[in-house]
Amino acid sequence: MVVQGIRAADADELGWLNASWLQRTRSRTSIYSIATAVACVFFSLLLLLELFETDISLFEILLSAVLMVAGFGCGAAVLLMGVRLPRWGGLVLVLLHALVAVYYIGFSDERQNAIASIQELPVMAIFLAWFYGARIGRVVELCILASVGTAMALGPFGGDAVPGSVAPGLFGWSNLFGVVAMSWLCLEIGFFVRHRIRLEAHTDALTGALNRRGLKHRMDEELRRARRTARPLAIAVLDLDDFKAVNDGDGHEAGDAVLKTLVAQWISMSRERDLVGRLGGDEFVMLLPDTTESGAMAMVGRMRQYATHPWSWGVAEVYGDDTLESAMRRADAEMYRDKRGRGRSSE
Repeated sequence: MVVQGIRAADADELGWLNASWLQRTRSRTSIYSIATAVACVFFSLLLLLELFETDISLFEILLSAVLMVAGFGCGAAVLLMGVRLPRWGGLVLVLLHALVAVYYIGFSDERQNAIASIQELPVMAIFLAWFYGARIGRVVELCILASVGTAMALGPFGGDAVPGSVAPGLFGWSNLFGVVAMSWLCLEIGFFVRHRIRLEAHTDALTGALNRRGLKHRMDEELRRARRTARPLAIAVLDLDDFKAVNDGDGHEAGDAVLKTLVAQWISMSRERDLVGRLGGDEFVMLLPDTTESGAMAMVGRMRQYATHPWSWGVAEVYGDDTLESAMRRADAEMYRDKRGRGRSSE
């Protein structure tokens, strides 16, 4: 349900994707591929307009033509045929745009194109932040700003106002600082928004635990880490006893309070790297890295001693070929054995 809700929210935010042919394209490809393709088409249209300038050089004609054909081709492949672009495709787009910007700013006398290249830098920063995250985004953006900044300072448009220059004072030091600061600010804002959206998409709104989507994402990460390091990984399924009686007797607000209190207890009594996820209703999962099955049983058993509401549990160790679902099935079977052994109800 959460995943469906996220998809519905995406559709609302990206209303321009609601056209029927774009919906079909979206079902075959990805948001990343569509965004990259749209950027390619947009920059190709700008290059097309440059071909109608009267003072354009032969080299600039050839450069614009090659990049324009590549951009339109990428856009058509994704938007019309539903092709999925590789992750390096967007980086190629960003770096090609940076190279073109360096050329127009540092080696050309095209004032209009130089200004346009500067104006497009924040857009590229947001693209990097959204689709590549902090580790890649900051490194690539730093290289771009260093290259473009050098071209601004040393190119024909840089420096202080000098009578008779191509564009006296167009890219002075204050302009250089403004471009770098604005581009980096856009990058950091993109990181922040990306983090917040992913956090909300992966978190249960009531309890603050991971939802099923977030749990699967972190489970995949921990599984890769466990396989790489040969460290143990355990999973525990937790199910509240007689929870329906709380809702029926005291109301749903009381039931919500029980859920929030228990999750807070589990988080406070677990280690920093342990994860708590909510599957739905009163069913929860704990993911316990660097923990064997016996260690997980001892840990969860201690936690239940201090519980403010009774709950049943089952533990399973996660193996290299496991998925979230397969490990949960074994832990779930143990949980029901625990519940039957104590004669408790899951309702």
